[in-house]
Amino acid sequence: MNRYKTLLLSLALCFCVVATAQNQTETKTPTRIRIGETIITLQSPLQVEPTGRDTVDMDVNLSISTSKRSYSRSYPRRTEEFHFGFGFSVPLRNADFLPIHYGNSFNIEFGTQHLYYPSKHYGIGLFWQYSCYSYRMKETLTLFTGNPYPTDNNKITREFFRTSNLGTGIVQRLRLSRNTQLEAIAYGDWAFSKRYVVKSSVDGKKVKDKYRDGTKFNPFGGGVQAGIRCGNTTLYARYRLTNFFNPDIITPEVPRLSIGVSFGL
Repeated sequence: MNRYKTLLLSLALCFCVVATAQNQTETKTPTRIRIGETIITLQSPLQVEPTGRDTVDMDVNLSISTSKRSYSRSYPRRTEEFHFGFGFSVPLRNADFLPIHYGNSFNIEFGTQHLYYPSKHYGIGLFWQYSCYSYRMKETLTLFTGNPYPTDNNKITREFFRTSNLGTGIVQRLRLSRNTQLEAIAYGDWAFSKRYVVKSSVDGKKVKDKYRDGTKFNPFGGGVQAGIRCGNTTLYARYRLTNFFNPDIITPEVPRLSIGVSFGL
C-alpha cells in the first residue's frame, strides 16, 4: 500500500514540474510583429525577417541613417580656430609701384576664425586678426623729408615702410573633399601704427629715424583673398584694393599682390 502511495506522489510531483516548465516556456516565447511581409522578432539579438523586395528597401534605409550619423560626427556645424600665417610681396608691373626688395618685403598675421556650415559643402563666418606689413625700399627714396643728413660723410643705408593693423572680414569655404576646401575672403584693416623708417650712417654711427606723418598715410584699407586649404594649411593669394599712402602727396604705391601660407591651430 505504501508503494502505491509513493508512486502516486512521484507522478503528481513530475506532473507539477512539467506543467511549470511548460508555463515558463510559453511566457518566454518572443513577441513577433508583422508589418506587411516583414516579421520583426523582439528578442536579443533583434531579428528582422524580410521577404521579397523589402530586403532591398530596408538595406537602403539603414544605409541612409548610418550616413547621416557619420556626417554629423565628421563635419561639425560650427568651427573655431586660431590661425597664423605669413606672406611675401609679388611684383606685377614694376613701373607702377615703388621699387622694393621682394625677398625682404613680407607680412605676418595671426587671429581667430569662426565659421558656420549650413550644409556639408559650404561654410561662412567671420575672422579677426592682427597683421604687420613691412616693405624694404630698393633705393634710397626718402619719400617724406628728403635726405636728413645731406653731407659727404653721411649715407642712407636702408629705408622701410611698416604698418601694424587690426582687421576683420568675411570668410567663405567650399568643401571639395574631406580634407580639401576652397576659401574666399573679403577683409578690412585699420592701421593703428604707420611709420617710415630711414636708417643712416652719420659720422660712422648708425642712426634710425621714424616718420609718422598721418597726412601721408591712409588709416583704413582692404582687399580680397583666395586660397586652397588642405587639412589645416592654406595657400593663398591676396590683393589689396586700397592705397597705403595718400595719393595727393605720394603717388607711387608699394605692390598690392602677395602670396603666402596660413596654418590653423
